[in-house]
Amino acid sequence: MPPSHSRPIFEGMEELWAPVSGGRLRYLVGGHGSPLLLVHGIAASSFSFRFNCAELMREFRVFVPDLMNVGYSERIAGLDGSLEATAARLVEFLEHVGLERTNILGSSYGGSVALKLAAMAPERFERLLLVSPANPFAQQYQPVLKFYLSSVGRIFIRLAPFTPGRIWDYGVGRMYADSRDMAPGTGLGYARPLRVKGTIRYLLSCLETFNEDIEALRDQLAVIAKIPTLLIWGDRDPVVEIQSGYQLQKALGARMAVMRGTGHLPYEEAPQEFNRILFEYLRDGSLVRNA
Repeated sequence: MPPSHSRPIFEGMEELWAPVSGGRLRYLVGGHGSPLLLVHGIAASSFSFRFNCAELMREFRVFVPDLMNVGYSERIAGLDGSLEATAARLVEFLEHVGLERTNILGSSYGGSVALKLAAMAPERFERLLLVSPANPFAQQYQPVLKFYLSSVGRIFIRLAPFTPGRIWDYGVGRMYADSRDMAPGTGLGYARPLRVKGTIRYLLSCLETFNEDIEALRDQLAVIAKIPTLLIWGDRDPVVEIQSGYQLQKALGARMAVMRGTGHLPYEEAPQEFNRILFEYLRDGSLVRNA
């Protein structure tokens, strides 16, 4: 069953459940207008977009799912953690909520999932928005990935969710350009869903196929390039280097907005500026100025 403890629900949004792959996927939805789907990162949840939805709902029908086996969705033992399987489950979700075409935004690992979905089902997209996605040109996160897949790293990742909030604040803060910009309670907001039984085992299965899955995207970029795409990157991103973003921009023929003074989570670090960029692009597809 889905996690039963307190689940954050943003003001003006409704909490609903979708049948996906034999389980229940939890999602938030609210607002009116063109649909916009927000896809979170690998160890995150809908919580990531807590500072964005209220404003975005003024012009969009916003859907914020928790991917299966993470966040506040149901845990299913043995669920395939590959990018392809994760993207296929998003197709199931889109079919359930009746979205034939939509704007899709993916952050970090969620950006990789969105890229895979774009390769599999480009007809589902109005526009693709990628926030510092892991991509075939990126190398900076490789040492961290290698550590998590080591014997010591596997122990660490299983224990980490149960460490105090201040330790999580430190860990999440390292992804910011300036951790002083982080709101109180951020660390625990990320940690709580990771404490649900089965979550870490699933995340490790995602990491085990991650490099192979990302490399497979390289040959699919030409197909993805047919979708109008915006890249958003923090110029001080410590996780996925901005240089890989420029290479991805060239491969996709995409537009790119660089947010000055932000790290890997620009929608949290500078939500008003981030939302402005989304509005500017989604209203008319115009060239976004560097933030």
